[in-house]
Amino acid sequence: MDNHQRDRNPTLFFMLTFLFSWGLWLPSILTGLGINLGINATTYTSITVPIGAFAPLFAALTLVVRQHGWKEGWNFFRQAFDFKVKAFYLIAALVIPILIHATSHYLAPLMGFDVAGSLFPKNLQVPPIILSIPYFFLMLLIGGGQEEFGWRGYALVPLQKCLGVIPASLLIGSVWGIWHLPLWVMPGDGHSTYPFFAFLIMTTSISFIYSWLYNASNQKLITVIIFHAMSNTAAPLLPFLLMKEGKPETAYWVFAGINLLAAVIAGIYIQKTQQQNTHKSNTMP
Repeated sequence: MDNHQRDRNPTLFFMLTFLFSWGLWLPSILTGLGINLGINATTYTSITVPIGAFAPLFAALTLVVRQHGWKEGWNFFRQAFDFKVKAFYLIAALVIPILIHATSHYLAPLMGFDVAGSLFPKNLQVPPIILSIPYFFLMLLIGGGQEEFGWRGYALVPLQKCLGVIPASLLIGSVWGIWHLPLWVMPGDGHSTYPFFAFLIMTTSISFIYSWLYNASNQKLITVIIFHAMSNTAAPLLPFLLMKEGKPETAYWVFAGINLLAAVIAGIYIQKTQQQNTHKSNTMP
């Protein structure tokens, strides 16, 4: 961990992230709670939710620049363009989300849950697999990938240095899930159709895989950016949702369960790796 990472303040980062996004979303939140502000909250939500998704990046960059200046801020941003990483980890970032979503997509009907065949627009008459390509690049830049500058790029290293990888993963996954909570009351957002607790299980669980991938790839941010983007791309390509008005998205529990299973596997691997590293350190002359 370099000096700049050692100086980071994850607590302040979390506070700024919530302040930036929840402050921006406040009019929609209040409207969703029954307070009439005289605005079109649905339109406001559709505009501000994508902007608020940049809060982890804005918060992290603000703190880096405040502590070390604009030059270090640029260096922090530039880490996303470091592709000096083993191909295995880039492939893993692409394949693991597909495996998780495909398992959920095909297992849910076998368990009696209804899911859609695809959530990409059918009226475009373009195969979903083709539509997923430009959608992936959209997710990479503005649809979730940019969040990783904050969650993993800023907060993970100092937290795991202080707490350990597994507790740090639990903490980030929990905060990450709670950060989404306003979406369950904001008019015009679809999150309210599925259970928040299942969503929280998912974010907490998948955080283990993010941590493994980030650390195993020698802390290359591009791997988790790709992982996040592919996860959000696989969601409409291999959905675990039905997306029919009035129908609760109960199949989300299947998706949460698959992520929990993947987290257990990742956690065991992380623990074993830590034990091996400790053993090597103790046996070195």
